[in-house]
Order: sequence, then C-alpha cells, then structure tokens
Amino acid sequence: MSTAEKTSWRWQLEQLQQQLGEWLEVKFRSDDRDLNFDIFPPWLAPLLVRLVWLLLAGLVIWFAYRIIYPYWQQWVRKKGQPTSELAEPVQVYTVAELLTKSQQFQQDGDYTQASRWLYLAMLQRLNDAELIPHQFSRTDREYINVLSAIPIVNVGEILASIHEQLHFGNRQIAIEDFDRCQQAYRQIESQLTAKIPAV
Repeated sequence: MSTAEKTSWRWQLEQLQQQLGEWLEVKFRSDDRDLNFDIFPPWLAPLLVRLVWLLLAGLVIWFAYRIIYPYWQQWVRKKGQPTSELAEPVQVYTVAELLTKSQQFQQDGDYTQASRWLYLAMLQRLNDAELIPHQFSRTDREYINVLSAIPIVNVGEILASIHEQLHFGNRQIAIEDFDRCQQAYRQIESQLTAKIPAV
C-alpha cells in the first residue's frame, strides 16, 4: 500500500471504524464478567435493544427532516412556479382602474370584493410612489411587516390584515370593515400626495 493511500481520509476512516469495532467487541464480549445482567428478566434485554434502535431511528429521521425539509420546500416552490416561457403575462392595472373596480363592487354591495380591489389599489399606489415595489412572491404578512416600517403608510396594515383574513378565512366583509379600509386608503393617498418624507 502506497504512502498516499495510508494518508487518505478514506483509509483513516476505515482504520477508525476497525479500531472502534474491535474496542466494542472487547467491551461487550459475553465472557466479560465485569458486567452482571443476571438481575434483569430475560425479556427485558431484547425490549431495551429495540427501544434504543427506535430512538436512534427517530433521531436520524428528525435530523434528516430538519436538514432536508428547507431544501425540499424550495424545490416544491420552484417546481410550482410556471416557467417564464409558459407563464401568461400578469395583468397590470392602474390605480384608477383598481379604484373603479372597487367602487363598482361597493355599489353592488359586495364589500368583500370591494376590499380586495382597494387593497390592490393600495399596493399599486405604493409601487407607483416607489415606496414598496411589487414582488409577486410577497405574502400579506410580509406586506404588513413592510408597511409597519414606513410611518407615512403604516395605516395600510389595516388593508393588508383584512385582505389576509379574506384570503385565508374565506369570510365576507361587513360595511364597517370596508369603511375602515377606505379610510386607511384615503389617509395613505393624502400622505403620499403631501409628499411627507419617510422617517
């Protein structure tokens, strides 16, 4: 065996495994009388061995889950997103178009859809003002965090949290909640129009 083979990490690992195996064999040899297991019933030893193996298997599975799960989540997200060649272009509305749609739903008494379109109008307005650029991967919770960090538009949290409740709670909006959304949007619009500098 060459010197390079003896210094490689594989050879050293094999040597370590062999030495560990020999040490365990010496320590747990059946003729070793230092350990007295006669006080335990004969059925207990196999049960303890099985429990130890189950515990080790559980730990290995848990570690594998903790290591692999984040990568698996990324892979699923990437796989779920359409490729750029197949993706349809995203419809982009102006703030005026979004507000018009919101008003149409409001007149029809559908405050849920009116709130959704008002929320989209707020996002478009903030994008146009270059305060919060569009990121289609952003969740409502992420928008709430971003909005809370910008003092002149932090009332937009109301719209974002109501939209989050609509999306995940699948509930209908009462006129009072829609009025709160409108008030928040008006406040954002007036502050952006006044061009108050962000702190």
